[in-house]
Parts: sequence; C-alpha cells; structure tokens
Amino acid sequence: MPYFLSPKVIYGKGALKRLSAELEGKGDRAAIITDRTLKDKCGELSESLGASGYQVTLWDGVEADPTLDIALAASRFLLETNPQWVIGFGGGSAIDTAKAAWVLYERPDLAAGDLTKSVLPKAKLNLRQKARFVAVPTTSGTGADVTWVAVLTDRGMNRKIVFAHNDIVPDLSVLETNLTMTLPKDVTASTGLDVIAHAVDGYVSRQQNDFSDGPCLQAVKLAMDWLPLACRDGSNLVAREKMQNAATIAGLGFGNSNTGLSHALGHSAGAVFHLSHGRAIGIALPYSLTYIASHPPIQGVPDPVERLAVLARFVGINNPSPRHAAEVFISRIRSIQKEIGEPLSLRDAGITEDRMMREIEALVRIAEKDPNMYTTPCECKGMELREVFETMWRG
Repeated sequence: MPYFLSPKVIYGKGALKRLSAELEGKGDRAAIITDRTLKDKCGELSESLGASGYQVTLWDGVEADPTLDIALAASRFLLETNPQWVIGFGGGSAIDTAKAAWVLYERPDLAAGDLTKSVLPKAKLNLRQKARFVAVPTTSGTGADVTWVAVLTDRGMNRKIVFAHNDIVPDLSVLETNLTMTLPKDVTASTGLDVIAHAVDGYVSRQQNDFSDGPCLQAVKLAMDWLPLACRDGSNLVAREKMQNAATIAGLGFGNSNTGLSHALGHSAGAVFHLSHGRAIGIALPYSLTYIASHPPIQGVPDPVERLAVLARFVGINNPSPRHAAEVFISRIRSIQKEIGEPLSLRDAGITEDRMMREIEALVRIAEKDPNMYTTPCECKGMELREVFETMWRG
C-alpha cells in the first residue's frame, strides 16, 4: 500500500462548531444519517450546519449490524434530498451505513447489480460528483471515521458484505468528545477493545509499513492506559478524549495496513452468534495473538513475535525475551478484559456448547473467506482454524 490515506481530522474543544467554517460556501444542502436513539443528539451538528447556510435533512433508520437493505433505504433518502454533504453520525453502524448509502447515492447503477459480491478496491467508483462525506463518531472504537471500509451484514447467509475502496475514506472526521460522555460502560468496554485490536492487528499485519506503525503504536498505548479509567468513570472527560483519539489514530494505522486474524475470527463469530462487533473482536483478540505467536510466519513477513515484543515494550513491559514479552502483552490484554467486565470466551458471552458445536463448520467456513485472512502473518485454516474457535469457546 504505497500511500497514506487520511481525512482532515477536526478534534478538541468545540470541534462541531468548527465544522461550520469548514463547510461554509461549499453547498447549501446536507443530510445526516443516524439511528433513532441518537436523533436527539444531532442538535449541535444541525446548528453548526445551519450557521453555514445549509438546509439540513435527517434519516434515522440505522440499525445495529446494518444490512444491505438498510443502506439501500438510506441511499433512496439521499437520492430524494440531493445533498452536497452526507454526514454519518453515530457509531460504526451509522457511519458504515452512511458510507454505503453515499456510494449508492453517487452510483445508483450499482444497486441494480449484485451487491452481495461487495465493492472492492479495483472498482472505479469516481465518488464526489454529487457530495462529500463527513463522519462524526459518537463511540470510541471502530475508526470508521477515517477508514476506507464499510461493512454490512447479509443476515440470510450469515456473512459480511464489504465496501472497500480508497474513495470511501471520509473527507472530514469530527471528534466531539462530549458526544461520547453518555456511552454505557459495556459499550465503552467493547468498543475500546476493538481499538486495541485494530492497533495490534495493524501492527502485525502482513501489510504493515513505516507509516502505519506509528499510529498503531500510539493507539495501543493510549487505549491500554485509558480504557480502564473510561470504564470506571464515564464522566472523566480526559479519559473519554484519549479513547476517542485512540480510536481514530488506530483507524489511521490499520486503515493503512489492514487488520488480521482477530477480525476474521470476530467477524465470523459476530455474524453467526449476533454478538456486537466490538465484543466479538475483543473475545477473539488474545486467541488470535496466541495463535500467530506460536506459528511460523509466511515467508518474507516480519516475525509477529518480534512485532508483539515491540508493542509490549511500548506499553511498559520490559522483558529481554521477545517470546516472553509477547506472552505478557497478551496477558495484559486479558487483564484489561477482566477489569472492564468483558467476556473472555464465547462461553462467557452466553454461547452454549450445543450451539457452538452446531455452528462450528459455519464459523470456519465464514472465517476462511474473510479478507482479513489475507493480511494475517501466518496461515490459519481447516482444522487449525476450527481448534482456534473451540479454544475461543472454552476459554
């Protein structure tokens, strides 16, 4: 990946108010895409847009783990209102829905084809003929505000539909920390683990590079330092700001190197068992790291044990043995999971043994086809992949 992708990021006190100056004179129609629970939180955003002379419309039909049908409905709203700016307001589901809807607004011809085959990087999208895109995240986890991917769910087939293209990177990301202050503890915890997974996966990815390494390292340290405090005291503005920054910085890291095995495992478990994205990824992370640390890397790929040892040193784990440092680093992640009250296994998450055994073949099949397998630093398929899932259930 010989380039670094990033939107302009507006952060710090008064970020939403400063959006007004960014958009002034660049149109007069803006559309917000969000969910019903966040509709009432859009007031300051609407005021900022109004101050710049924009007529604002709002669509609040986003659902958790959004489907292609939801994205199509949102795109029809955009086609009716014809905005020059599309704004995704919310967590990963809202921003991903808005991204996909924006693509289909710009390219309604795509809706006539087979979208279940995903939109992949080699397609010629030519976006921004009608509108540009702003992401306003209200959670601290997905990094969707700075990445080139939108993920939808095909519930009938229990799989993910991926819109992945350089053109999908937002034009602006607006980090207004106050929007995250009322996040429930469980959402803070699960999305925070997703931040750690993004950064760690991005650092050990087969596509890691000098430009992605720095953001991944900084995001890991920020998240591991501040996530426990954000969970203990959700009113701590500094902790909330640090976690929001960590989420976006991790997005800049993995968005330029890609994620890996934890996301292949988590996507599969999330699709089959309908776990939230952050929780499924959080459960998968330590098992995926244990696996890649104990299997030889693909030829030419940096040794993941050495990479994990660097991460360990960066967060203050001093051990002269790279392998021991990697093991302690993985244990640190498990300790954080315990401290913030997140499940350490699929069994802890409420998946019964009978259900696990019924779905094991589907889990393996879906994970083997996940794009994140191609950026994992070692091979994991067949019986070995099945064993990882079984260990994820047992704990």
